Amino acid sequence: ALVRSVLHETGYPPELLELEITESIIMDDIGRAIAIMKEIADLGVHLAIDDFGRGHASLAQLGELPFAELKLDRQFVADCGTSRVNAPLCKTVIDLAHNFGRTAVAMGIEKASDAFALVTMGCDFGQGFLLGQAMPEQRFISLLRQRATTPVRQPAVER
Repeated sequence: ALVRSVLHETGYPPELLELEITESIIMDDIGRAIAIMKEIADLGVHLAIDDFGRGHASLAQLGELPFAELKLDRQFVADCGTSRVNAPLCKTVIDLAHNFGRTAVAMGIEKASDAFALVTMGCDFGQGFLLGQAMPEQRFISLLRQRATTPVRQPAVER
């Protein structure tokens, strides 16, 4: 009801809103969580399961959740470029998201080797200090304005 009310009052397009819900919160009362998530998704809002891998979601329950993104927990992303444990875990979660027709997002990327490994694994998006640190609102707005007026250069890709 709160999400519906805020969208109505602000006129904000629901397809531009994404809410992140931690896996552990979902697992506290899976039946209620599924009902609420479906109601929010029906509004057109995108849902992301945050910190995936820290809770205890069963695969059967995961299939019932109307999420758009599965966000890999930073614990798995750390050293995924070199770790014999984290690399297969990341690849498995990325494949799981894709098998459900969803997007995979890696959280907490801090090293270029991990970013490269995630790209190689097929991860769709990433976030973390390597890609950009938190900044004050006005700095972020200034950066967006600058980027809007600066032509985008495509990086050279070696094959």
